[in-house]
Amino acid sequence: MFAVVCTALTACAQTKNSAKNNSRKSSVKTDKPVLLQATEQTTLPGRPETEPTTDTRFVIVWKSKDAPASFFWRGNQSWMPCDVTKVKNYKPLVVSNNDNGMPEPLNYEGVNTGNQDFKTGDTLELYPVSGGKHPIPAEVPTEKNNVIYYKTVNSKWLALPVDSITELPSIAMP
Repeated sequence: MFAVVCTALTACAQTKNSAKNNSRKSSVKTDKPVLLQATEQTTLPGRPETEPTTDTRFVIVWKSKDAPASFFWRGNQSWMPCDVTKVKNYKPLVVSNNDNGMPEPLNYEGVNTGNQDFKTGDTLELYPVSGGKHPIPAEVPTEKNNVIYYKTVNSKWLALPVDSITELPSIAMP
């Protein structure tokens, strides 16, 4: 009888400890950036012989205590470095269907102060830039698309998947 009671008490104590450990694990902060918005907008040229261009932009909140070292966008067909600027006055994106081809103002302001220091909690705009030769690092999987890859000063390549990109109304040039 005594052995059964001791076994039952030990089992209860183990269950409580594992519940505490599980709750502790789930409350651990993540250093992964938070994607606020992803947009694409096509500019239709005024001349028929010129190809349309599409600009992609991402707005994230930086969560890591380590400063970012670089950002790359892995789209469907490309591996592009990203220009990074701080953002202020961010408001949630509202897309209207204006038919006049005029661009709508951005829902935030970019702040480019030259040599920028980024810290935890900063809102950042990532703007993929085409051109140049930037080989894909060996540790980045080539079969995954629509992912923002980033490095901090103390990390390897990390991934932030982009599930959906909001398509903004096209801009028609005269």
